[in-house]
Amino acid sequence: MDSLYATSPVDDAPPPPTPASYISPTARHEALLRRSRLVASLGLDVVRDMAQAATSRRFMKGETIWRAGTSAGHFLVVVSGMVKLVAPNPGLRQALIDVFGPSEAVGYWVAVDGSPYIGDALPLTAKVEVLLVPANTLTHAMRTRPDATLALTHGLLEHTRTLRAKIAVMCAGSVEHRLAMLLLDLKARFGDEDADGSVIVQVPLSRGDLAISVGATVETVIRTMSRWQKAGVLETDARGFVLRDLSALERLVEGFRVTAVYDGEARATAAS
Repeated sequence: MDSLYATSPVDDAPPPPTPASYISPTARHEALLRRSRLVASLGLDVVRDMAQAATSRRFMKGETIWRAGTSAGHFLVVVSGMVKLVAPNPGLRQALIDVFGPSEAVGYWVAVDGSPYIGDALPLTAKVEVLLVPANTLTHAMRTRPDATLALTHGLLEHTRTLRAKIAVMCAGSVEHRLAMLLLDLKARFGDEDADGSVIVQVPLSRGDLAISVGATVETVIRTMSRWQKAGVLETDARGFVLRDLSALERLVEGFRVTAVYDGEARATAAS
């Protein structure tokens, strides 16, 4: 006769308890998305919808996250590493549109309507992790949540101002002026001050990347950077740049100002 206190078969035993340190993928995605100023501004409900739909992906340098010209089915938020956006321009010189670091959103400006991506999204660092967020989560938020629409409008306006400023940089003075503007922009976004007052900018742009960022030849960039290194203005290594003499870079750009012109142009003019 079976015992009243017979042990249940192993297959019927309850599952082992979840470790206290376990975080579900959705919870991790939500925490990461909330670090993005743009995504967080859309509201908590939108962030949670995006977290459920997002996919975490890792890419190595040399791989492609997306190609220019394909319809924007996703935008991304950088988790770790850095991403660069490059306009390929077949037959012409490439253009580095921008670089993006942790918590920055990329491609939302075309994901809102499924327009083609404006550039190739490529890992800048040896490896990068991103959250790919389906574009339809963004368009759904815009249709159903007025506050999210307003927040996204502010984000798009900020993106437009950034692009206008970059166009202005490309039109400003000599290669030396343009490089100084670029380095100061990278310092403002990614710089960490060291104990000796110098600023470490861990953005590993090659000389080729710098050249296509400022519309110059690689040889001209190499000469300019070498001259600055000899003068003690900066140092370079595999991680990026150490800016030793910020005042020297600031003096180079202080004679220029960006003039916003609301006729579809952006200009950098010499300050009088």
